[in-house]
Amino acid sequence: MPEATEAWLEIGFGGGEHMAAQAGRHPHALIIGAEPFVNGVASAVRHIEERALRNVRIHEGDARDVIGWLPDACLTRVFIMFPDPWHKARHNKRRLIQPAVVTELARVLKSGGRLRFATDWADYAEWTIERVLADPAFRFESETADRNAPPADHVTTRYEEKKLGDCAPVFLDFVRV
Repeated sequence: MPEATEAWLEIGFGGGEHMAAQAGRHPHALIIGAEPFVNGVASAVRHIEERALRNVRIHEGDARDVIGWLPDACLTRVFIMFPDPWHKARHNKRRLIQPAVVTELARVLKSGGRLRFATDWADYAEWTIERVLADPAFRFESETADRNAPPADHVTTRYEEKKLGDCAPVFLDFVRV
């Protein structure tokens, strides 16, 4: 999309509601979405076609592959909205937010780029804060933000609506230094 002025990535877009809404609101941005589940991809394609969006590209597969293919400092935003929490301790190693992924996100985000992570699992919020802020390339966008208040540009997802977690939604906004 040569007319795009910036590129965004949504990791694990689920049914694609958030991705399609952001693409509709921001036609200047190329939105890249990665989702490993075919039903989610099919749902996202439906949302994209219904809105005749031309600024969305989808990868059916692991987002870590997409991140690995991206050049340095090419993204201005990354969204990780209500990912699988892998809330049993023995499954924590399966969580997306791991030091190696945080390092790669720092590589592909431009200085000043933003990473939004949302979850309704308290321990995953703490896990994410610890791992993202352990990387000196990231800081909180605002130290005083109410992390339970949806950001102004928030789009509710069906996973958020299911309220499967153990706490109210937590929205973590980080900035690439």
